[in-house]
Amino acid sequence: MSQISQQATAAVLAPETEKVFLHLLTIETSGGVLLRFVDNNQHIVSRGEVFTAAGFTIILPEQTDNAPRPCRLAIDNTDLAIFQEIKKAVGQDIIITVCIIMADTPDVYERGPLKYRLRNVRANKETIEGEVYDFYLIDRKFPKDTYTPEDFEGMFF
Repeated sequence: MSQISQQATAAVLAPETEKVFLHLLTIETSGGVLLRFVDNNQHIVSRGEVFTAAGFTIILPEQTDNAPRPCRLAIDNTDLAIFQEIKKAVGQDIIITVCIIMADTPDVYERGPLKYRLRNVRANKETIEGEVYDFYLIDRKFPKDTYTPEDFEGMFF
């Protein structure tokens, strides 16, 4: 696990603080970046890139031995252009990147970048949401074939 800055450590451990932690969200495909968001009420420039203020929530996958919990991304559907951009990417591999920053030091990633796959995207009048998966094989069937006594008699006795 990476170390966070001394400033972030002090903010986390303080009984009260004025420091604000924000999530930077980048949605991209092999064709390039589609959208960039920050969970803030103002746009943020981080490392030369503009992140648009938007309401979103994200529950990220954990790498534990326990049963996987549902991991989701939900973006407020306040702009039709958001869904249109994501809809263009249907059929492609959609990758999301999440970074955690402090509002007063937006160029310093306190955590991340963390990359995940976004699948099963759907929208309604309130939100655009999808399922978040890590890049490991735990969310995929591997190997793709199964071995059964009917098909492979010599393996079972």
